[in-house]
This record gives sequence, C-alpha cells and structure tokens, in this order.
Amino acid sequence: MRVLVTNDDGIEAPGLGALARCASQAGHDVFVVAPAREMSGTGASMGALALHCPIEFRRRRLPSLDGVESHAAEATPAACAILSCLGAVGEPPDLVLSGVNAGLNVGRSALHSGTVGAALAAAAWGAKGIGVSTPTGHGCVHWDTAASVAVDLAGWFMAECELRALNLNVPNVPRAALRGVRWAPLAPVGAIRSAIVGVAETADGEGFNVLTDHEATDPAAAPSGSDRALVAGGWATLTGLGGLAEQIPADASSSERLLDRLLSDEAPGGGVAPSAQSRLR
Repeated sequence: MRVLVTNDDGIEAPGLGALARCASQAGHDVFVVAPAREMSGTGASMGALALHCPIEFRRRRLPSLDGVESHAAEATPAACAILSCLGAVGEPPDLVLSGVNAGLNVGRSALHSGTVGAALAAAAWGAKGIGVSTPTGHGCVHWDTAASVAVDLAGWFMAECELRALNLNVPNVPRAALRGVRWAPLAPVGAIRSAIVGVAETADGEGFNVLTDHEATDPAAAPSGSDRALVAGGWATLTGLGGLAEQIPADASSSERLLDRLLSDEAPGGGVAPSAQSRLR
C-alpha cells in the first residue's frame, strides 16, 4: 500500500518521524510530504494552492528514515495531501496518515486542525485519510504508541471500513497500557478552550489587538462516551468525518415556493417590493 505521511507541526516534528518510520517498518511504500514549517490550525485550507502560485518542494533527509523519500513543501497539510494525490511526488497515495499531532484533536474544534484537514482533503481527492493525535505535556511523549495504533488499523480501514476519513486520538501511554479502541462522537468542546481576554488599541491608533487565552478543558466535564472523555479514560478513539456535507431542510419544497415568491416580488433596481418586505418582518 502506498502511504503518504504528512502533518501540521512541520516536517521536523517527532510525531511525523514516528509515524513514517512505523508505516515503513510495516512494509508499506511510504513517502513524506509535509509543511516546511508549523501549520497548526489551518484546517483543510489549500493556502497558496488556491492562488495558483508555484509551490516549492525541497528534498529532505530525515533521521531514522533512510530510504523514505521526503519533501518539505511551502504548503498547508491539506495542500500537501492534495498535491500528492495529484501525483506531485510519484504515484498518488492509497492512504494519507497525518500526524502524529502534538496535542489531542478531540471535540468540535477538530474542525480547525491541520492534521484532520489533511485527512479530509485526502478523502476528497481520491485517497483515504487518518488524522492521528496524542496529548503532550510534561514528561515522555509516547509517539510510537499513537503511530503503531494508526498503522495497525490501516489495513482494516482500507479493506473493511466504508468510511473515507477518520480522526484517531490515542492516549499518551505505553502501548500495553491502552484499554482498546472505541468509536466516539465529538465532544462539544475540544481539549483546549479559547477566550478573548482583552482588546488593546495599537500604538498608532489605527487598529486594535485582540488578546486571547487558552486553557485545558476538564475531561470529566465532557459527555460520557465522547472522544474527550474516552481518551482521558485510556481508550484510543475513532470518529468518522464526513467533510463538507450538504444540509437541505425537511421542508425544502415549501421553502422553495416561498423563495420563488420572494424573487418574483423583487422590485426594479434590485430592491425588494414593499409586499415582500412585510412578509420578511
């Protein structure tokens, strides 16, 4: 199986090295295309790819990854996945492994994750994708635990799972200490809660700076069975992600008739006729 390894922490990140090494040792045809610098929080943004600019790729030799073709790209994680799926570095991948991210991507804030964004982009561009994350902090980070779980699940995902993109979060514990794997819905909030704590005018008086603060959420406050709660309880969690999903209201037919009437009542010059305005109040 041809496997692209990418991330949003940058090509030098230890989590990427662990994931690429584990996939290579499992016998997969592995190559790396990752951002040249940190791209956390970019979601599924294509960045410069959307602006039709040349995108620079630089060959890199990564420690402990002898024989693994690696490139640092001036691109977001999603763009790395898309360009690889388009054949920028040889044959397109069957699977994109994104991570291992330094920090959990749980809850609905996973929407903003570049790690998850690369997996979603892969699913939209002909491959499958798994975003892989583990909590970090003080002390040892068990990168190999998260990497080995992702690689061990890859064969099942490709052969037996109908989903196209997965969000995988793995506790920061030795592999033997994992309790198992559980499907999990997204918690209402992620591992980090952000807030605006102040607004300060710029020195020239022409603008203002928004001051933010970020603090860890309490997993005990997360709903039982959610990804945030289960990871804290020692389980690796899987959440299938559908990417961009259309939403059409149940009363579509009746609302279409209303919208048709609103358009038919449009006044000359682009305004709305008084009769339509009264209905909109």
